[in-house]
Amino acid sequence: MQQPLSLSLYDYFLSDRIADIVPLQPADAQRIFKWLATQRIFGWHRQHNFCEARAEATSLLLEKAGIPHAKSWVFGAAFLHKGYVGGLLNNWNYHVAVAVPVLEQGKLYWWILDPAAFTEPIPMLQWAEAATAYPHSYHCIRQPQYFIFPERKPYIKEWYKRNQRNYRWTIQGLAGIYSRNSIGRAKLAFCKKTIRAYKQKFEQLAPLLKAEIKA
Repeated sequence: MQQPLSLSLYDYFLSDRIADIVPLQPADAQRIFKWLATQRIFGWHRQHNFCEARAEATSLLLEKAGIPHAKSWVFGAAFLHKGYVGGLLNNWNYHVAVAVPVLEQGKLYWWILDPAAFTEPIPMLQWAEAATAYPHSYHCIRQPQYFIFPERKPYIKEWYKRNQRNYRWTIQGLAGIYSRNSIGRAKLAFCKKTIRAYKQKFEQLAPLLKAEIKA
């Protein structure tokens, strides 16, 4: 049986045009990845830990450090209403991670920073294919301020942008609390101290990343 050329297809309609961006050198991207991978607050070992929270937390840190980046999303075909063929690993509807622009051999590539799944940054297509259980999935690149989209309507361009509400979701997600289900909402009442501790730890990371970059 002939294999498809790619397990994941780039969706131009969902993607943003990312212009006037200064790319990183490969060594800089590797360095940032290694630093992120050592930060235990992200809980990279938790496979089902609210990827939007980790991507948003990473994005906020990179923004404060002045590091250019975007977010890359990969979707199962059914979630985009493109039929029922094409799904992701772990029965995910989608997955998201931060992408940084890298200049490699004179060309610009988007490298994904996803220590939950890899031991180094990898190109966007390779990342999307690795999350794909069977073809085809669809991936895109978006501005970093997009946190999540209306339920099952990712083709609506007005995704939920960064705000105080989803900042709280981000901290709760880092703490392993998914607040948008009944169990998560119940845990919020009993884990306030834990959430405050995660918030404090997270807000101490930005100067550490800046110092790592300058070192």
